[in-house]
Amino acid sequence: MIKKLTKGLEEAKKEEQRIMGEKDKLQSVFKELEEKAFKVQEDCKKTQELIDQHHEVLSKAKSEYEQVKKIVNELRASEVDAECKLQDMKKDYKGLELKGKDYKKRLEDLQVSLTKQFEQVHKDLVDPEKLQAALIDKALTQACDLRRALEMVTLLEAQLKEMSPNLDSISEYRKKVALNNERVEELNTITKERDDVKKQYDDWRKKRLDDFMAGFNTISLKLKEMYQMITLGGDAELDLVNSLDPFSEGVVFSVRPPKKSWKNIANLSGGEKTLSSLALVFALHHYKPALLYVMDEIDAALDFKNVSIVGHYVKDRTKDAQFIIISLRNNMFELADRLVGIYKTDNCTKSITINPRSYVVCEKAA
Repeated sequence: MIKKLTKGLEEAKKEEQRIMGEKDKLQSVFKELEEKAFKVQEDCKKTQELIDQHHEVLSKAKSEYEQVKKIVNELRASEVDAECKLQDMKKDYKGLELKGKDYKKRLEDLQVSLTKQFEQVHKDLVDPEKLQAALIDKALTQACDLRRALEMVTLLEAQLKEMSPNLDSISEYRKKVALNNERVEELNTITKERDDVKKQYDDWRKKRLDDFMAGFNTISLKLKEMYQMITLGGDAELDLVNSLDPFSEGVVFSVRPPKKSWKNIANLSGGEKTLSSLALVFALHHYKPALLYVMDEIDAALDFKNVSIVGHYVKDRTKDAQFIIISLRNNMFELADRLVGIYKTDNCTKSITINPRSYVVCEKAA
């Protein structure tokens, strides 16, 4: 019996040695795989840096394109305004030119009529035959009826009024020119105010776009880093649906879980959705930290490894915020600074607060 036990013990030692040898081999293989994985991860980081650089160049090119496009649109608008003003000025010029021609013609007609009248008067004064006839008829003239003379005077006065030019038209023209100048000044003032408002509006739109793109790029890069850290090798992307107008259609959140293809977040499993959402929350916290976060059973769909990763990240990397996490997983709540337990006795809900650090100190002292 003793020999049999001794033999069994020797076989057990040999088996132990064999297992230890295999263990050493496996450790060596594991170490090689770990080194290869580290190298692959380094290559992945370098590749990602190149991709980020290209993204930055592309973003800069897009921004320059938007600026050039904006300048072109402003120049086109200015060209249209100038063309409209030129057409209006041409119309006004043609109208004034027609009025000027009409006034000039009327003035020429008046000058011709006056010239004829002066010539006729001159002939009447210096013509000897007419003068002699007038002397001969002097007696008859003296005998003329006074009423006929008055009628002649009235007729001559009427003819004189018809010959006189309309001087009121010049005054009316000057009033119209002054009114036109006032309207032109008002138009220029309103146009300048419109241009100032449009410039202010464009400046605000540009500032909004620049601030949004700066924050979006920062959050996108941090999201990629967070998801890779949480999933140990996955990848995530935030893309604009419309890169020319980011505010029109929103963003698309796509992830690539480890050893899987790219998927939209809506097509992921429960645990993958949880990890993707937490990565986005941590990226937003990095960009603009909040003071307080409340999370309700975020670890319900996660396995032990992912629960530990998320718990340690919350504990070690978020010192500038307070997290209230509702959890039933011990590898999550054991990392908390304070534990609040909720329980029910005698149909009454009660709570108890515990400092886990004090229990750790007591265990070490024991």
